[in-house]
Amino acid sequence: MQIKIPLARPTFYEDDIREYLNNVREILVSGRLTLGPYTRKFEDLLQEFINVNHAIVMSSCTAALHAIMLALKIRAGDEVIVPTYTFASTVNAVLYVGAKPVLVDSDLNTYNISVEDVVNKISERTKAIIAVHIGGNPADLKALLEIVEDHGIILIEDAAHALGSYYNNRHVGTFGKVSAFSFYPTKIITTGEGGAVVTDDSELAEKLRIIRCVGRSGLGPTEVVELGHNFRMSELQAALGVVQMGRINDILENRRNIANYYDKKFRSMKEIIPQKITKGAKSSYYAYIVRVNEDIGMSRDYIRQKLWEEYGIETTILYKPIHLHHYYRNIVKVEEGSLPNAELLGNTTLALPIYGHMKISEAEYIVNVVENILRGHSFSTR
Repeated sequence: MQIKIPLARPTFYEDDIREYLNNVREILVSGRLTLGPYTRKFEDLLQEFINVNHAIVMSSCTAALHAIMLALKIRAGDEVIVPTYTFASTVNAVLYVGAKPVLVDSDLNTYNISVEDVVNKISERTKAIIAVHIGGNPADLKALLEIVEDHGIILIEDAAHALGSYYNNRHVGTFGKVSAFSFYPTKIITTGEGGAVVTDDSELAEKLRIIRCVGRSGLGPTEVVELGHNFRMSELQAALGVVQMGRINDILENRRNIANYYDKKFRSMKEIIPQKITKGAKSSYYAYIVRVNEDIGMSRDYIRQKLWEEYGIETTILYKPIHLHHYYRNIVKVEEGSLPNAELLGNTTLALPIYGHMKISEAEYIVNVVENILRGHSFSTR
């Protein structure tokens, strides 16, 4: 089936492409391909947009999360609370440093980490909680901040989906001690591959810069002072990030317009339950996620197959819970059925197309197709 509407696409206009190509020429002529002026400029733009003291760009969000674990000196014997309904990188970052990921359930409405289960899973070995803002929907940060303050532990935000998301009029990523963002091709803005760490802690920021540069404070014959990795973002990637930051407000506005249209239309369909945005929050809508009502006698997988095979509408299943993946079963040792909300989300949720330049007419087509599938009618694609 030919794709009629893709799940996601990066947003590049002709003016953006021309600007980027000019940047690439400048970089190539200069001969400075890493840790140069575009890296600094991209970091400055992120700091200003997020309203944070430090942004340190990395080669990926996975690298950013790994660097955070190293900088915080999380190690073997420590426990880190992580939602099971998340991407592998959130859990892998904990495993990379030999610590134990403690998996918790999800809230069935917001799809975010269950605050109640977090409280149940805290132990004397708990060093940190990683809050993942699923689809750009901010987690219950007020409750999580109260928990970390009460127990003297660290809040880390996995904000891979959440550039442009706000909680109580404050950008997410500024609530935890440190946070990670992603610039993968499907994200709000992209650098091809790439990520960033943000923090207000100057000492921590300096550690992170050293870790991303193989344990050194800079390039060349400088002293190695930490165990680090090559987590640097190239100047070519950073230059694309600079161009994308010039479009970010337009991209976010369009994503929200598409999401608002979906909300309005799905409100009258009992079969489709959209993700509920956290009270006091504003989502970036990295993903528009719905739950298919399990009582309607029509599975999520059937609807997804029909959307693709008959109408060329690309969708995805955002996450299979971590504890159900074959690789992690013997590592996390969590019994199937013990995290029921996350398992239900894994079986019933579907992410519909949404991206920065998507048209309302495309969203209208998708809604009409979904409605006709649910009603058992055929729908002309002409």
